[in-house]
Amino acid sequence: MLPEKKVKELVGLMNSISSVKIPTMKEVFDLFNMTMDEFMVDFLIKVGTTPKSIEDLKAIYVELKSTKEGWQEHFNNVTVCGFIHVESNERRDLYSLTPIFPGWIEFYILGPQNEQRKAVVEKFMDFYDNMFTMNKFPMRQINDYKSMKYPSKGVAPRFKVYPSTGSVAKKEVVLDTPLESKHEVLTANSVYELLDKFKDELAVGNCLCRLGKKYREGEDCDYDIPLESCMMLGAIATSLVENGSARKLTYEEAIAMIEDYDKKGCVHSTFHYKNSADLDEFAICNCCTDCCINYGGYLKGSLSKIYTRSYYSPKTVALEKCKGCNLCGKYCPTGATYYDKDKKELIFDYSKCVGCGQCVTQCHFDVRAMVEDQRDVFVKTRKPTKK
Repeated sequence: MLPEKKVKELVGLMNSISSVKIPTMKEVFDLFNMTMDEFMVDFLIKVGTTPKSIEDLKAIYVELKSTKEGWQEHFNNVTVCGFIHVESNERRDLYSLTPIFPGWIEFYILGPQNEQRKAVVEKFMDFYDNMFTMNKFPMRQINDYKSMKYPSKGVAPRFKVYPSTGSVAKKEVVLDTPLESKHEVLTANSVYELLDKFKDELAVGNCLCRLGKKYREGEDCDYDIPLESCMMLGAIATSLVENGSARKLTYEEAIAMIEDYDKKGCVHSTFHYKNSADLDEFAICNCCTDCCINYGGYLKGSLSKIYTRSYYSPKTVALEKCKGCNLCGKYCPTGATYYDKDKKELIFDYSKCVGCGQCVTQCHFDVRAMVEDQRDVFVKTRKPTKK
């Protein structure tokens, strides 16, 4: 067993470079024990939160081992396991410690399935189960209260949501203000712009959330999204392809995948280096409400609030065309819209809308259209439904 004090120190370092703080629960200690030995923990503590060159990393290894022997194997292992990653697209000569989640866990399981990766996914899902148990009074209220203060404290969302418009034609999206959030939800069209930006460095690997469902329930995604659906961009994509953790994509393959996922109901979310949108994107998560820990967890009653930057919202343009099919409700990731059959009314709660555009994409009757509407969206944790 790893020394608890050292694990807590490393968890603290990894949490310090992310807006998402992972508590040191039993399952987290188990994950570290499953994937690291004490030397790896000592090495990563020495790496710290300051970017390091390969020579710096090698010097830390030699300091701890008193020999250069085994250095290359160690470096390969530490990058394949996702404990460190290239600092940015501009500074590929530097490496940084990876946050726990989102970050290290996703990188660790991206590659070809094996028993070790399966065990890590299953253990992380054990951790995820705790989020449902903790969604109760007063934990839920305290969690939301702290998070609601993020905007006033200058803590930007960790992701962005770009809406799906149901069209694969490219469209220029002009933003009036600099990006400050940490996670975005993208329109399908904006996703294509990202693919243009990184067209020579695209990759895909296994999705943590869909693997979780497969290993837990023995079933594939209800939306027919494959396990290999987590798209990587830029320097990280190249690094992951080189170490065998991800498969290189052509530009044409990536476009076809996004178009397919869009039609099947995915919300396109981008993640950024250190969860900061001031830095480049490194991943496009194609989320669904069936498997996704973020949106699916929210709808199913996890201690999961949503804080994102969005650029669009749906506008009702032809309410008389609504047939009450409730496809909008089926695909909405936050329950912001649905058709109330008792009231015979189309419901829309703007405060819960993340602007993903699925209510427009899935609608066969052109009831709505997406309009530009940049805003930060905070959706409080959903109270569990009584069984």
